[in-house]
Amino acid sequence: MFEKQCFHSDLKYDEACVKLRNEDQSNAWLYALSSDCVSCPYSRVSLISTANYSVKFNTARSMKWAVLNVDGSNEYISAKNISTAICKLSPNLGEYGSYELLIRNDSCFLNTLIRPTNSYITLLIVFGIIVCFLIGISLSRQIWQLIQEKCLKHTNDQIANDPTKKRRVKSIDTFRGISILFMIFVNSGAGGYYLLEHATWNGLLIGDLVFPCFMWIMGVCIPIAMSSQLSRGVLKLEMFFGILKRSILLFLIGVALNTLASIPQLEKIRIFGVLQRFGVAYLVVALMFLFLTPRKPKKIQSLMHQRLKDISILLPQWIIVLCIVVVHCILTFKLSVPGCPTGYLGPGGRHEDGKYFNCTGGAAGYIDDLILTPKHVFQNLLIISVYGSKPFDPEGILGCLTTIFQVFLGVQAGEILLCYKDWKDRVVRWLLWAVFLAIVGFLAHVYVIPVNKNLWSLSFALVTTAFALGLLSACYLLVDVARIWRGGPFRIPGMNALLIYIGHHLCYQIFPFHWRIGNMQGRTLVLVEAIWGVVLWTIIAYIMHRKRTYITL
Repeated sequence: MFEKQCFHSDLKYDEACVKLRNEDQSNAWLYALSSDCVSCPYSRVSLISTANYSVKFNTARSMKWAVLNVDGSNEYISAKNISTAICKLSPNLGEYGSYELLIRNDSCFLNTLIRPTNSYITLLIVFGIIVCFLIGISLSRQIWQLIQEKCLKHTNDQIANDPTKKRRVKSIDTFRGISILFMIFVNSGAGGYYLLEHATWNGLLIGDLVFPCFMWIMGVCIPIAMSSQLSRGVLKLEMFFGILKRSILLFLIGVALNTLASIPQLEKIRIFGVLQRFGVAYLVVALMFLFLTPRKPKKIQSLMHQRLKDISILLPQWIIVLCIVVVHCILTFKLSVPGCPTGYLGPGGRHEDGKYFNCTGGAAGYIDDLILTPKHVFQNLLIISVYGSKPFDPEGILGCLTTIFQVFLGVQAGEILLCYKDWKDRVVRWLLWAVFLAIVGFLAHVYVIPVNKNLWSLSFALVTTAFALGLLSACYLLVDVARIWRGGPFRIPGMNALLIYIGHHLCYQIFPFHWRIGNMQGRTLVLVEAIWGVVLWTIIAYIMHRKRTYITL
């Protein structure tokens, strides 16, 4: 959050320099509290003396300051104990800005010495260039197609528009491609933009939408792929072994990727992770669909049943999934965690003034520590530096239950594709589900369960699924219905998403996928470097598509 002694010439993006000066004889100390650290005590920054002294602050998060007449022996002071402060401020610091905090006559004055820059202008410019480039490519393709149509006298069009020919739903690949490319962008630092990264604990930032969308679209594909196999007469036993094989391979590949950063130390290997969660959720949801979905659904005569046939077909699975959700809620709110209040959902550490220091994640953290042991969970979560919390795994065991629920909500969306052939029926149902889940998720967030990616809370699963339904509806209308967008440049990477994800992790620290120039202090260089990696993997996906090479499990 802050660093002692700074010079304006040494500032990086998301940094500001503040000079501290005290013209009084009081023993004034500056304490600060970042908005990231909810219900935390104020942290000691520096003595404000008569000599000019400067402190470097991080500007990505807002903060509060308190100037106290104390001896400075306490590193932390509770927010409840700053009522006697000389002054309290909520400074609006901007990146590359230079400021002066002046104490005079028991009053505080914050003066701007060098005006900050607007960090989002660069993002808007780069985003605008990319959009214009993609629109230009799309228009050039449409013009070229019109020329070809005139030359070939619409022969190819008549074949392509044959109503008896089944068309691939390209919007699904487009959606998956958006998810995987943005995941690479976020994993590459998202250009250093706070809003594009992950929330520290509770809350939802743009980066938090990627992983759940990726999980959800896997669920959408399950009924489409498995119904095709069932209709071809593939034995369920054969399909069962295929599901088991994919799940085990996903889990093992995920464990292997966890060991990339260093030499694998068996007693410290992180067991769970992103692909592991894919494997667990896919195993449960796919097996439910396999054994509880009839090979040939019964014909429905009732008008009401016809309108709700997508739900009635999945009714046995809905019962099981809702039972899983109930089990998750019981464990979350009723499991007795030693030394912690029942139902605690906080990050532990300095949260609540350190009252529940070792209670990180409540029941979720306790279950992981009990089964996996603390050495086999994620050791570098952001809450460790912000709250001083103990290690916690955001892809742990308890969160798998709500992830299964979210993947099944994807199955429900995929079943709508199978049951209804008219695009209006599909889009209306998707959007109704989106509105319903968004309302329920919002109410749960406000009154019971905060939106939290690290816990994969129920409200998080509901809200992000609502977003995914809205995004898929938009892609479907543009790509498959109106056909004014071919899904580029996302559709082709979406057809090889697993390869891109694994390759991105394997090549994370090697050239040409990632590089540095100097100390990378400028926002533009960091943003360009993050986009560069995304572009390279997009090119690789197009090359493999041209060679008809697709990597699946």
